[in-house]
Amino acid sequence: MGSSLWIGIAVGIGVAIALLLQRKKSGKLEEKIVPVLKERGELTLADLAEAVGLGSFMGRGKVAMALNEMAAGKRVEIIPAPEGTPQIEKVKHIKYRLPAAPAQPV
Repeated sequence: MGSSLWIGIAVGIGVAIALLLQRKKSGKLEEKIVPVLKERGELTLADLAEAVGLGSFMGRGKVAMALNEMAAGKRVEIIPAPEGTPQIEKVKHIKYRLPAAPAQPV
């Protein structure tokens, strides 16, 4: 039982470090994503990945992970694919945009 406890602790620490590194990478990518969305408005994953210089399959995965983290923090909005779009085609139609700025009181 003692060794399994240490293995569990080591795995937990490893996962925590991996999550921190991923957040750091996503934060750097967010710095590239926000200006593109400000300039161009709503974009699909493929268009956004290409615009930030990560148009490859792996690059799109990195952009998708950064967008998911941004969406969880309400820093980007996800526009779903139109109704009736086949599941396998949805990734081509889902768009991302920055949330509207709150109105300033007069």
